[in-house]
Amino acid sequence: MDSLNSLHAVLERVDARLLSPASDVRIWATGFPLLDDTLGGGLRAGALNLLAGSQGEGKTTFALQIARHSARRGRPVLFFSYELEAEVLLQKVIAAEAAELGVAGPISVYQVRAAFEDTDGADGGLPERLSRFPGGLDALSTVSEYAPKLMIHRSTTTHTNLEVISSTVKEVIAEHGESPLIVVDYLQKVRPVVEMDEEQAITHVTERLKDIAIEFDCPVLAISASDRAGLEPGSRMRARNMKGSTALAYEADVVLILANKADIVARHHLMYAANNGDHFKEWSVLTVEKNRSGRTGAEIEFKKHFAHGHFLADGEVVSEKLVDERVFTD
Repeated sequence: MDSLNSLHAVLERVDARLLSPASDVRIWATGFPLLDDTLGGGLRAGALNLLAGSQGEGKTTFALQIARHSARRGRPVLFFSYELEAEVLLQKVIAAEAAELGVAGPISVYQVRAAFEDTDGADGGLPERLSRFPGGLDALSTVSEYAPKLMIHRSTTTHTNLEVISSTVKEVIAEHGESPLIVVDYLQKVRPVVEMDEEQAITHVTERLKDIAIEFDCPVLAISASDRAGLEPGSRMRARNMKGSTALAYEADVVLILANKADIVARHHLMYAANNGDHFKEWSVLTVEKNRSGRTGAEIEFKKHFAHGHFLADGEVVSEKLVDERVFTD
């Protein structure tokens, strides 16, 4: 993209794009309809999107589901994984695809992992092993169709700095002819090229990831860790609790926070619900804390199916009253 644009040039570029049979896509749908509606269609080119939440709430699963949806639609995805091996992510992807086929008792992440690790007591290659379970072979076939579009970069804090991220994006663009959706799991693991203290480093990384989104005209979805205060009992994580610096919330175009519904639902819902509201634990609430292109403050709940590596995509607007403080019952 040119740095200097007259409005006349912008108008001509937009008009040409809209009239082109193979027009450039400016919005990447997430695959979560209610979230896409809230965000004005999905993740935007040139935007930095942050996804935060407490540990174990499914941030990687949520981001991977967005990545899978994009790849399935033929868009390249570049997933920088500082946390999990590519094989582990692939296991989640296969189990999720099986679950979304609608078959009874679909293959689970655990069963896929056993097949990958040769601990399932079966013989043969991956197709033979997965075919023993409902949806296993069909899921493998589906994943194989879009697998070339979903690229996992096994990242480390020692070697995968901002320079590596930028050069890898360029490689993907050269190979696929278009900019990818960039996922970073997670932001606080990325290191600048030169040594800085933690707050300066996170500020620099956040600003540079925003620059990368603008430079390559694509969305960046970065997972963010919480600071200690955001994980304290009795507190609900907010954008201010993202670990590092105020630049996180300031630079981001979109900030999404995942929380366990049981932790943030108002006390009276717990008191009068069966089993002290244990069923609320099956749901995650996604709060849109910041959104430069649409509504802010939306709260959407998604049912967790972590045994099958995904959330149910058709979420619901939260109907119960939520509170800022976690509520505990005896």
